[in-house]
Amino acid sequence: MRELKKLPELLLFDLDGTLAKTKEQIAYAAQATLKRFNYPIPSVDDVGRYIGNGINMMLVRSIFGKVDVSPDMLPADQMAKIREVFNEEYLNGLNANFALYDGVYEGINKFKALGMKMAVVTNKAEMFAKPLIGYMGFNDYFDYVLGGEVIKERKPDPFPLLYVCQKLGVDPHNAVMVGDSDNDVLAGQRADMVTVAFTYGYNSGKDVRNCHPDYVFDRFGVFTDFIMSLKNNTESLD
Repeated sequence: MRELKKLPELLLFDLDGTLAKTKEQIAYAAQATLKRFNYPIPSVDDVGRYIGNGINMMLVRSIFGKVDVSPDMLPADQMAKIREVFNEEYLNGLNANFALYDGVYEGINKFKALGMKMAVVTNKAEMFAKPLIGYMGFNDYFDYVLGGEVIKERKPDPFPLLYVCQKLGVDPHNAVMVGDSDNDVLAGQRADMVTVAFTYGYNSGKDVRNCHPDYVFDRFGVFTDFIMSLKNNTESLD
């Protein structure tokens, strides 16, 4: 287990299921999309189970009704048409049907006041992530936002995390990956950084504890308290 003994220099956050409840928002767009192509309509809860590996994977899972799928199960031209419609539906609904998890707004403000760098590393496309972060009220809080289509690697590959660390001039050993899924924890572990997982998010129905994150929290506020407790340690070490 990697242990945090002082304030990290950088907090890397996942977005969906970590900072914001977006299951309904994503599900409504997916339902509207599949309806236009005459596919069976999944429930909101089913779509929630399919979130976590990018939009195309979520759509294919929704179409086939199971988690264990591959995007190439659909012809590339058909996938492109479905994704184009989803993009339209989702962009039109980004300002509604989401909510910050309890304690997120207060926590992000406290971390900002401490002077820590913060970034979002998400498999969600940047064209959705950046506007959503704005609707969340966090336009001026994050030092970097990396969406899933900007580089070819995606979580659980560690490179997106290392890429953001490089952009912000932070040693990965001084960064913490904070998320709600196996993808987040595995990416952080492979980047050799401390990992924090929340139990309340989207992890395809699996228990995120099974991938052995360094710290597990049931509420964002408890995580905030933990980070704030490191402030005294940092001051005593300086």
